[in-house]
Amino acid sequence: MTTTLEPTFTPPQTQPDHTGTTAVSLAPARRHRRLSPATVALWVILTLLIIAPVICFLLLATSPRLFQQGREFFTLKYIAQAFQGQTGQGIFNSLWVSTSVSVLAVAIATTVAWLVHRTNIIGRRAWGILMWVLLLVPTWMMTLGWTDVLQPFGVSQYLGINTSYLYGQFFGPTGIIIVLTTAAIPFSYFVVSAGLHGLGSEFEDAARIHGASRFLTMRTILPIIAPALLSAFAISFAETMSDFGVAFTLAYHSHFPLATYTLFSAISNFPANFPVAAVIAFVLIASTVPPILLQSRVMRKGSFAVLSGRTRAPRRREFSPRARVAVTMAMAAFFAVALGVPILGAVIGSFIQNLGIYSSSAVHLTTTYYMQVIHPSIIGKGLGGPLLLSNQMGFVVATVTGALALVLARRLVNNVGGWSQRVTDVFLLGSVAVPGVVLGVGYIFFYNLSFITSHVVDLYKTLPLLMLALVASSLPGQTRFMAGPVSQIQPSLGDAARVHGASRMRAWRTTNLPLVSRVLLWGWLLTFTKTISELAIAQILYPPSQEPASVTIQAYLANNALGTGTAMTVITLIEMLGAIVVALGLFRLLTPRGWQRIGWSGVKS
Repeated sequence: MTTTLEPTFTPPQTQPDHTGTTAVSLAPARRHRRLSPATVALWVILTLLIIAPVICFLLLATSPRLFQQGREFFTLKYIAQAFQGQTGQGIFNSLWVSTSVSVLAVAIATTVAWLVHRTNIIGRRAWGILMWVLLLVPTWMMTLGWTDVLQPFGVSQYLGINTSYLYGQFFGPTGIIIVLTTAAIPFSYFVVSAGLHGLGSEFEDAARIHGASRFLTMRTILPIIAPALLSAFAISFAETMSDFGVAFTLAYHSHFPLATYTLFSAISNFPANFPVAAVIAFVLIASTVPPILLQSRVMRKGSFAVLSGRTRAPRRREFSPRARVAVTMAMAAFFAVALGVPILGAVIGSFIQNLGIYSSSAVHLTTTYYMQVIHPSIIGKGLGGPLLLSNQMGFVVATVTGALALVLARRLVNNVGGWSQRVTDVFLLGSVAVPGVVLGVGYIFFYNLSFITSHVVDLYKTLPLLMLALVASSLPGQTRFMAGPVSQIQPSLGDAARVHGASRMRAWRTTNLPLVSRVLLWGWLLTFTKTISELAIAQILYPPSQEPASVTIQAYLANNALGTGTAMTVITLIEMLGAIVVALGLFRLLTPRGWQRIGWSGVKS
């Protein structure tokens, strides 16, 4: 019998033909891999979570009659309307503001991450905790905090500081960029930090041995963590484009329209203009395509896998005593501005009555607002039950999102992926730019279809539907968060375990899990905390008598009970911070010591 030989770069599959010759072909293996049940199941999940609801909403832009929102089966007139007047100005403003914010956020976050993880700056752990706190503060609370501090008869004037000039400058593009940049920095920081954790010190040592200066050394290191940097830029851009808190507060009062507010106006006005809102939503999604293409092009030019069994922990760079103090003071000044001002405004707003109303001498301390949290002024609107429900939803949503995000991150960093990988990438990052109000409305249109409720699943007006929407909202960002670290893991680790007889699950558990354990924990905490503070989706989809904490707080704010609502917000933030501390403590106590040292602890200074 003769045998037709094929190249030996991959194990061939043999099949006998009608002549008795054993032919070798790789095509069946490829087809089986691309059409595997796991791939089909993954696309079904993505369709139900993200693709179908978003497409249902986007179809309103050209075919409103499909959802009884107009007479036309096909029209382009709403596209022209969306790019005219204030709506068009809002789209333009969002694009240039988001680009500026993303560049600033990545630059600042990379600097902070390098100082915290690669130098002997004082208080490294404290800066990491403060970055988590900064992540927890919603943008609307940042805006209110800045306003309470800078407004006439506010905190600064009460302390004898004249900030009238800063107050005028804050209500404009400058203030909008400041608030959005401080909100985007934590996303970039955690992504870049995860990339730095997996980067050993041998690359820096090699550059310094060959005479490179510190600047040239950084130019050598940064391209190695390009996936993390590009992921940070993409997440910052998408999060800024989809932000609603600043658009609804600071931008609105500054007469500086942003796309998310014009979209909200199109939905909330009477009569609602859903087709124009759908056009704006499409622009928000399409604007994330350039960052996706840039990252895909860079990652396909080479491999960024640097984590292996021989990866050494990085060595911290030693500052001189004077430089160490100066750098620490600069870090403290950064957090004092980015975090101290809004927190100060929120805390003072929850303890002081008549702030910014009469005069700086009329304000006085009170604990009335916190007493109203215990004994609510609105019947049936206490914080205990809603906060417990939000924590339960946060646990479920964070666990499900973490498992799905890890699977999707492995697909995104696969260099041999085809069109399925690229389309998945586009949908994932594109959905990050979809505001929560759009995703919530999309779920209403899709899961209220008679075919879905009768033949697929009937989840309309139920708590599982709300949790599905929260998973869909968190999944894209967490996938981008994990993509950088996952891309650094060399496939040879798992292959070596399989060669020595380990099953697929055991090979992943013993080789990959220790390397990504801290990233998984960060991603879980990120989703958990953001689920508790999510307002737009919860406001639209929460079932009757099952209000989450964010909806309860909004009810007080909407009824002009600003002090009680602010006090509830402070309590919720403290509770979320406590959950983070407990989770990190359990990770430190229960996980093997090696899990905590791989690519993380470094050499003690």
